[in-house]
Amino acid sequence: MITIEQAYQSLAQAALSRGVGEGSDTVLVERSLGRVLAGPAICNYDSPPFDQSAMDGVAFKLIEDRDAYAYVGAVAAGDEPKRVELKAGECVRIMTGAPVPETADTVQMIEKIEIDHNIIRLKERPSRGAHIRRMGENVKKGDPLFKAGLTITPAILAALISQGVHSVAVRRRLRVGVAATGNEIVDHRRPLSPGQIYNSNSPSLHAMLESPSVEIVPLGLLPDHLERTADCLAHNSRLDALALTGGVSMGDFDLVPEAAKKAGFRQIFHKVQMKPGKPIWFGAHQDGAFLFGLPGNPVSALVGAALFVQPTLQALLRGFFRKPRWLRAIAAEPIANRRGLTLYFPARMSEGDLGLEATPVHTSGSGDIVRFAGLQALAKLPPKSSVDAGQELQILLPFSQQFG
Repeated sequence: MITIEQAYQSLAQAALSRGVGEGSDTVLVERSLGRVLAGPAICNYDSPPFDQSAMDGVAFKLIEDRDAYAYVGAVAAGDEPKRVELKAGECVRIMTGAPVPETADTVQMIEKIEIDHNIIRLKERPSRGAHIRRMGENVKKGDPLFKAGLTITPAILAALISQGVHSVAVRRRLRVGVAATGNEIVDHRRPLSPGQIYNSNSPSLHAMLESPSVEIVPLGLLPDHLERTADCLAHNSRLDALALTGGVSMGDFDLVPEAAKKAGFRQIFHKVQMKPGKPIWFGAHQDGAFLFGLPGNPVSALVGAALFVQPTLQALLRGFFRKPRWLRAIAAEPIANRRGLTLYFPARMSEGDLGLEATPVHTSGSGDIVRFAGLQALAKLPPKSSVDAGQELQILLPFSQQFG
């Protein structure tokens, strides 16, 4: 059994040694949200493309010791930059985003002027160049915009479109197979027989792992049968990754490690010092697929997917490995971990006097998906440690979307 840090080191080494997947897709920029840039994006135009007013107000050429200017017109957003030529002592009304006349060098906001017929009086004299966004001050043509490996967010999408980008090269989608193992598992659309339970693991992993950059390949339900499990794994060894739930503990029917070996997968680690999710198995195939054997309890499966599967998939897309980002919150009540394993537990969040507070969601164990579903964050405690109310606690927030 290895530590969580050792598990991350192994995942990072495996993912980075494989590198990013070959090939890319070219997509319309408006359809690129959530995809990963395959190459750097370069600035096509100066931003702003002209000297631009940052305020609604008046534009003029500043004359020292002068507070009154003759009003001779107006410039709106969209007007030609050279439409107005100002003489000394003249000004124009100007709107936010409008081009500053070449014969003006200063803008004063409307709140700091008085209008007296055709005379504008400054209630406060600005410094020369005030309230003007200079051409190219944000970024200049030819400058790098974004590096390869970044996930396209709404803000990055807006920045690309602001540069007139029509289409963008993105990394190809990863293909990830998902299956649940166990004779007791059945599809939720059929009646239960005695001794059976519904397969909640496959749909929940599908929902957690699927994204614009990740395609889920459903592999169905696998019985506790060595040959059939090994055949499924071997048949799908060219996928980018496989995530199976169940069959990785110490029971007589926990066949995934043996089936993985039979299918040509090399074990990298088995069992991590954590609760829930200790029996997790990870390995790789020479055809390229990584295999995550997650525990069958639904809480364990989700925690393992969030902590290990998601960051590994992101490393394959981005070309660098990043561990989950833990934030700091305040414990709303005392919490103790008496075990020698790192404890992960669900929490609900609220705003308290000391900041963001985390209150544990008490469950009956890793099979209690109903109570676990009440979480707004995943919290953790190191082995054999405790916190009192008001002390700091580490959380993942939001739990299921931190890598989106």
